[in-house]
Amino acid sequence: MENTSTTSAKRSPIEWFSSLPTLIILLLTIFLSSGEVIHSQLLKIGENTWDEYFLLRGAGVVQEPTCNPDPNIDVELQKAVEKKKAQMEADPLASIFGTDVDEDALRHSLVSSRDICRGKWERFNTIQEKVTPGVIAFRTLEGGVAQVVTTLGNYKRLLLCLLVIICAATATLSRHHISLRPPSTRKDHYVSTFGQLMANSMLLVSSFMYRQEEMNAMADGVQVNHFYLHQFWIAGFTLLTLISLYQLIRPPKDMEEGGSWGKALLTIPLYSFMCLSAGSQFIEQGYYHGISVYLGMMMELSTLFLSLALYIWIGMLLRQTKLAHLVFDVLRPWRMSPELMCFVVLAVAALPTAYTGASGIFVIAAGATIYNELVRAGARKQLALAATAMSGSMGVVLRPCLLVVIIAALNNSVTTDELFTSGLKLFGLSLFLFFVYSQFARTSPARIAPFSEAFPASVKRLLPLLPYVIMMGTVTVVFRDLLDTELNENYAPIILPVMLLAVLAYEKTSELFLHIFSVALVLLLGYSFYHMWEMKGLLDAGTIPHGTSAADMKDMLWELFWRNGILAACLVFRYLVKTPDMDPHYKPEPGVGEKLESSLRFATNETTGHIGALLMLMALSVSTGGIIERSGLLEMLPEHFPSVWVAMTLLVVTMVIIGMIMDPYGAVILVNATIAQVAFDNGIAPLHFWMITLVAFELGYLTPPVALNHLLTRHVVGDAEVESARLEHGSFFRRYEKYLLPIAVMLTSLLMVSYLPLMSDSLHHWLFQKIATGG
Repeated sequence: MENTSTTSAKRSPIEWFSSLPTLIILLLTIFLSSGEVIHSQLLKIGENTWDEYFLLRGAGVVQEPTCNPDPNIDVELQKAVEKKKAQMEADPLASIFGTDVDEDALRHSLVSSRDICRGKWERFNTIQEKVTPGVIAFRTLEGGVAQVVTTLGNYKRLLLCLLVIICAATATLSRHHISLRPPSTRKDHYVSTFGQLMANSMLLVSSFMYRQEEMNAMADGVQVNHFYLHQFWIAGFTLLTLISLYQLIRPPKDMEEGGSWGKALLTIPLYSFMCLSAGSQFIEQGYYHGISVYLGMMMELSTLFLSLALYIWIGMLLRQTKLAHLVFDVLRPWRMSPELMCFVVLAVAALPTAYTGASGIFVIAAGATIYNELVRAGARKQLALAATAMSGSMGVVLRPCLLVVIIAALNNSVTTDELFTSGLKLFGLSLFLFFVYSQFARTSPARIAPFSEAFPASVKRLLPLLPYVIMMGTVTVVFRDLLDTELNENYAPIILPVMLLAVLAYEKTSELFLHIFSVALVLLLGYSFYHMWEMKGLLDAGTIPHGTSAADMKDMLWELFWRNGILAACLVFRYLVKTPDMDPHYKPEPGVGEKLESSLRFATNETTGHIGALLMLMALSVSTGGIIERSGLLEMLPEHFPSVWVAMTLLVVTMVIIGMIMDPYGAVILVNATIAQVAFDNGIAPLHFWMITLVAFELGYLTPPVALNHLLTRHVVGDAEVESARLEHGSFFRRYEKYLLPIAVMLTSLLMVSYLPLMSDSLHHWLFQKIATGG
């Protein structure tokens, strides 16, 4: 149960000064993205309600024309001729070009000017005649939304800058940065804090130098964009430096004595290692502001990194719900053997992993539940740790993973549809390989409950999920049918938070929210079925709207039919079929609120720390990529290899190394700038290359020395539990199964994806099929 301090209205300073601003920035980001959609729909409503609304919306804005719509052409022509002659008399060079005045040309010009003036007056009079108070009120609303969205949209870089600074400061204060091992002794604390102090000081100096460089550039007449951001970066890095200095002087009182200096080095956050290594290289090259320059590159992708922050919030909101427990309740009646349970969990977890950006956030959100349920099912702790780590990366190739969106945004050689289509096939391959390897590694016979026994019990346990389907289905239909926005890679960051907020409102308050959403869903489904009837009528009559085709309309009808049918069936089973108590009444968990307010507070508090830790790691990963790019190491790769096999081998090795030491989001930027063109020039298809890249990065998530997903697994499971899984005896594979099993699966997948398509053109075509897009 929550104590009084967590349920009262009292807030800690860190919540007022970090969590609240973070929540505001996240909500502003959602408003920016949804505001564009809403404005587009307002324009459609206006055009469908009033003829020539695009003309009418200028009412009160377009000034009355000052020109004369009915001039006397002859009089004006005479004036123009006299003026022209006066100008020619005053020009000493006019005689060279002739002194005749072309009256026909002047008359034609005057007639054209009159016609233009009449058009202006006609437009103005039309507005005045058709405009009504309703038009003005609607125009004011639509124009206000447009102005707010446009104004805030110009400050996306500032929003990201503030988000990074606020969350990084929170992560520093709460000692939440990602490191190879958490600090536990005084030596750990001093080494870790001193490393952060040096890194933050280096960032501060770099930001000062970069500001001075741009001031010198402006003095030379060079245009500099977004110069105001320097003040925020300098203030932010000053704050981080002061926090680290304070923590160095005032160590925590609960630290243990002892420890070794060697192990203490492992407690330095990864972002500090990257900053110090990249910064020292930049200083050696005389490029003192290099880190800040590459930090600015991150700002150029502000929309995508703000989306990543939303995905982190989505993951933390998901942790506050019962969804993970309910899904395991559905699987429990099958009494699967541990290896088979791990296989099913990875298959199920891939989708939420993709929807949380495949950045390890799903491990934080559901990792503890996955690990505990697998151990409860009889899995070895090493196997459970391996599956928990893999659950955070298996969805990296599935829609709507943000990493894939970044790849498509950085280059035009591939599209998201092509990447996700190929990714689905590669996901199936990786999942199959895990099944094979896990079955070879099993220590007991495979088992599963009889179908006749397990299936009815499993279906019965689906009933508690019906309210969640109704809540999330309602949100999906509202965005799809009313706002013309689908749940895809472009809009998932704004739709998913709304879904999870609705789910939390249902879970943490009362079923009243469910009933309200159910009524809304009934109305929306009625409207959708009516719309389907109209579409069928148009299709039968052969009246195909412009911009679509009969095949597209048929596909849309079937899509709406299945969607509406499933949602209607959920409503029927929920309200018309007698069911037992559908609330499993789970015990309270630490860090999970029992009320809506506490759930939102816990989720936002966790989000703030995770955003700071991950975005700082990604920002400095981009700088590390800059060092690799400027070092010329990748340029040492020959432009043309003796054969495509040699090129593939060297590129695969390079990609694996990059994936092991860099964050994937920073690595994508580096690879796109340096390696991609080398692969293309040596006969490797762009789609093939980028799928290799994604699988290599997926392998990097799970491979030391960083192994980010294993670090996050340790964070949620606990150091004591991870240490209890350590084996002193047994084979090498058994002792290090949590590392070796994921590496074996993903390395085999990487080798197959890299080389098998080169052996078979038909396999290459099937795996990496280009998707034609309409012009």
